Amino acid sequence: MKYRCGFTITAVCLAVSLLAASMPMRTFAASLAAVETAENEMETEETGTEEVTIAFSDEETGAEAWPEGPSIAAPSGVLMEASTGTVLYDKNMHEQHYPASITKILTALLAIENCDMDEMVTVPHEAVYMEDKGSHIALDEGEQLTVEDCLYAILLASANDAAYALAVHIGGSIEGFADMMNERAQELGCQDSHFTNPHGLPDEDHVTSAYDMALITREALKYDIFRTISGTTFYEIQPSANQPDLIPMSHHHAMLLSGRYHYDGVFAGKNGYTTVAQNTLVTCAERNGMDLICVTMETQGKQVYADAAALFDYGFDHFKLVDIGQDASDSLTASIHARTGGVESGSVVTEEIPVQVEEDGYAVLPDTAVLGDIQPDLYYDTENAREGARATLEYSYAGRTVGQAEIILPASLVIPEETEIPAETEPVQEPVRQEKSSFPWLYLILGIVGAAALAGGGYLLVRRQIWKSRWRRRRYSGKDQVYRRHVRQNNVYHVQARRRRGWKR
Repeated sequence: MKYRCGFTITAVCLAVSLLAASMPMRTFAASLAAVETAENEMETEETGTEEVTIAFSDEETGAEAWPEGPSIAAPSGVLMEASTGTVLYDKNMHEQHYPASITKILTALLAIENCDMDEMVTVPHEAVYMEDKGSHIALDEGEQLTVEDCLYAILLASANDAAYALAVHIGGSIEGFADMMNERAQELGCQDSHFTNPHGLPDEDHVTSAYDMALITREALKYDIFRTISGTTFYEIQPSANQPDLIPMSHHHAMLLSGRYHYDGVFAGKNGYTTVAQNTLVTCAERNGMDLICVTMETQGKQVYADAAALFDYGFDHFKLVDIGQDASDSLTASIHARTGGVESGSVVTEEIPVQVEEDGYAVLPDTAVLGDIQPDLYYDTENAREGARATLEYSYAGRTVGQAEIILPASLVIPEETEIPAETEPVQEPVRQEKSSFPWLYLILGIVGAAALAGGGYLLVRRQIWKSRWRRRRYSGKDQVYRRHVRQNNVYHVQARRRRGWKR
């Protein structure tokens, strides 16, 4: 009877565990979410919070369709708007490729950021006698050029000897300069790149992506000197006491030059080619105040220019640059929902307040979209909060980030803690906590483990009870008496046998 009772208890526990494991997971998730919500509400009631929603008054078109892009031959490419960083077109833009000479855009960026243009660069021995020199301007060891002349040489003539000399001048060595390249690339958000040299000559560890090169070019375009040099089609390095020759150079980027591949609006760029990298191309073009950056990788032959032209046509024909500071200041409002003074003494107030958008706030939208279609998200700049409630609006459309702007809010809207608040065009509602998919799996696993443990424990308990019961019955039965007598006789037999062999107790 005892073992039956134990088995019954075990079965009940097992059933409960299986029931817990198999019941609707939303019950567990909702319970846990309710606890978390209660805790958050308690914190809110104790400290007081402010919630801000940004809304545009423009009518929404409701059409969040991104224009379909062209088909290009390049295996990887990207089209980016320069002022916002918005990606208008993407084809495997994070795929790694050998960059060849478009590497020199990063080399030029580091030179601009770390040197004066009139600094003198001495040509080292290694720059003249590189094993695979590639394109160069026949510099001699010991010659001296200004940093500016070196930049013209690398961006127009794609001179590897000048790139080498400039890198050693800045970084102390090629390895030191490569470290600077990788550090700067990471600062710009590049995640697909690793650079080992300043010129792009073949190295299996020297790789980048179309997206990373667009980020690097976008940064370089912030400097007027880069725009000027990269957009110059012809330049001459003049003879000097340290460099006796006149060195004429022409730009290698065909879309900048008059001819078959010329494209109206192109103002800067860099091309590259090696047998392993094939054709790589970075091109910058401007129309109607919008600067676009086009990058294609590993393209065969002159198709590289056709791809760039197709992407520029797509960008200029289907998108527009919206000045948020100018167009949105009259239609942008902030809704504040604040609780102050604690849960007992405090009160909740709602207020609609116009906000001011600072200059240089832009977004890129399809031609068919209006300002009311974009979704703004508000980020507080807590470090500058005392200066007048500064915040950042980040705009999204059709699931893409399309721009951002700095805004100034009344001081009453400043939240003292760093936070991110979603901005909506609909009236603010109480937040609803979403179920998390990790909860069902967690409880399912716990239920299964618990059921297995109880099942194992129940089995051992039942087995032990059955064994004890059988032992009791056998102990007092005649059969058991015969068995025990047999064991004793067997033991006596073994003892006698040992004594006959001379064993003494």
